[in-house]
Amino acid sequence: MDEAFIKESIDKFGNIILKAAFSITGNLSDAEDVFSDVFFCLWQKQKIFDSDQHQKAWLIRVAINKAKNIKKQAFNRYRAELDEDIIFINEDDENRWIRDALNQLRPKDRVIVYLHYYQGYGYKEIGKMLKIGESGVKSRVMRAREKLKGMLRD
Repeated sequence: MDEAFIKESIDKFGNIILKAAFSITGNLSDAEDVFSDVFFCLWQKQKIFDSDQHQKAWLIRVAINKAKNIKKQAFNRYRAELDEDIIFINEDDENRWIRDALNQLRPKDRVIVYLHYYQGYGYKEIGKMLKIGESGVKSRVMRAREKLKGMLRD
């Protein structure tokens, strides 16, 4: 696997990986660590993919696993979080209220909302990535949507 392939992968999927990692870690520094680990893992494994979609799904799955591992570490369980936001949409004031509402969701709901609404994955695909059932994904999306409706009405 050459350097050009890794650079191309970062260009194509880097932003997606960073946002997925941030949605779980809630911390930009940790998300950047996950980002680095994911692309190092890609380089190290020398994995061949059937398509860009296959590669994207694999990278997201690795990012989710690595982000969960970071959250499990004792240091991360007992520290205060900085007030950082995941940027799902453009940083203009007009849409800030939507982003603020999304950031109030639990990380495990936020990642599903991100994958479904911003990356276009279906329930079945998300279920495979997160290793949960399709019905679990549907109910989390519905709960998150209801919670968002309540927040956005206020």
